[in-house]
Amino acid sequence: MMRTILTVLLMAAVFFMVSTTTWAQDDKGCEAPKCECIDCPDYPCCECRKAKPDPCPAKYNNRRFLENWRPCLCVPKCDRGDWSDWYKAYPLTRNKSIWVDVGGQVRARWESFGNIGFGAPADPHDTWMLFRARAHADVHFGNHFRLFAEGIYANQWENRELGPRPVDRNLGDLLNLFVEGKVDGGFGEGGLWVGRRELQTAKQRLVSPLDWSNTRRTFQGIGGWWSKGFHKVDAWVTNPVVIDHDDWDDVNEDVAFWGAEYTNSTRTCMTWGAYLYGLNNDTARDENRYTVGARVDGKIPNTRFDYDTEAAYQFGDQAGNDVSAWMFSGTFGWKPCTACGDPRLGVGFDYASGDSDPTDGTVGTFNQLFPLAHKYLGHADILARQNLVAARVEGSYKLFDKLTFKGWFHAFWRADTNDAAYGVTGGVLRPAGGNSDSELGTELDLMLAYKIDRHWTAFVEWAHFFTGSFIDNTGAHKDVDVWYLSIQGTF
Repeated sequence: MMRTILTVLLMAAVFFMVSTTTWAQDDKGCEAPKCECIDCPDYPCCECRKAKPDPCPAKYNNRRFLENWRPCLCVPKCDRGDWSDWYKAYPLTRNKSIWVDVGGQVRARWESFGNIGFGAPADPHDTWMLFRARAHADVHFGNHFRLFAEGIYANQWENRELGPRPVDRNLGDLLNLFVEGKVDGGFGEGGLWVGRRELQTAKQRLVSPLDWSNTRRTFQGIGGWWSKGFHKVDAWVTNPVVIDHDDWDDVNEDVAFWGAEYTNSTRTCMTWGAYLYGLNNDTARDENRYTVGARVDGKIPNTRFDYDTEAAYQFGDQAGNDVSAWMFSGTFGWKPCTACGDPRLGVGFDYASGDSDPTDGTVGTFNQLFPLAHKYLGHADILARQNLVAARVEGSYKLFDKLTFKGWFHAFWRADTNDAAYGVTGGVLRPAGGNSDSELGTELDLMLAYKIDRHWTAFVEWAHFFTGSFIDNTGAHKDVDVWYLSIQGTF
């Protein structure tokens, strides 16, 4: 416990020193913005997007191998933003035909959970510290070949009384390691990669690297892409990588995950896409599940409203039964015209089907695949996108130039009362058990997020899950309390 307290105090001290230094350099950081009358422009009408040159420095990406630092090759070292950019687009040959991009990320997060299992006997109030470091090298050989390698170290201190979670520890391994070749022509640009690589599709509802976890999710196999203008197709055939805390990670050859996705972003106000995923699981589940879906997101012209929707249908077979399941997710947002705070308000709805009759030969429970549930289904990370109805309201407001307050309120129900409630990893949280209640609970998430500078971000958050009638009547049912304190630097 003492180590946790000291670590939290150290994080707070680092946060204070970095933030005060930033405020000293920018007076706007600690002064409330002046609230003067303004004329808020609406979102403009749709038009065709026009290609823009890639910037230097490049914008950091959730998957670091998608960053394009090539434009920095022609920018002298002394003219780059700061010391970390000196090692981006670093030439290894005099003619700059071979160059490397070196970068990394460090993150520390303190977590405190109360009633992790709703107050079950083996359910402590527990706190622990998570630390993660990533480092990568992206070596380019001319314009057509590259080698990308990224390592990760992730650990947990102040061990949980229930033992470490599988996603908390990976004491040194390869997160990405692949070779990639590409060609340019009148048909557009195409490429092929082979090796270990993180996957991410759409808005990460079904396929995500899971950055929230301490370890991240990755796959191994082969893939490719084609793009022309604002059209792009991605395809892959892979196996999931299984974390081994103390040894090299293994590849699960009993599970194959493949897919293809098309994205169209030709219009300035809208992006849309369609996809097909396949999950072939030869373990005890004996599952062949296929997911076909579509998504669209954007802004409504001549208004201050935005939207994001996605729907998917699953078919196939599982353990000799047919599969027929579906999901829908949507968010509708509005940015009021105010002089201060740049507020945004939003509402969201999520539905994932359940199984109405376990004996009818048809599996109706949606499979959430490899998702990022944290973003959509509550920051306490309790529920999965399976047999679930979820509604939420959300909002954000800038208290200061770099300090933003964010809040979410969620309500959850079972989509079908003949099916179980599922935990965030997809396993059964509570079996159906003949209970006809549908209400799972509600959750309130409150966050203060501080963007220290281009590299550093920090936040403190409280999440509280209020149990509903189904949880109350099927076992332990105490409310869950969660605290997070985090600081992260990307270079």
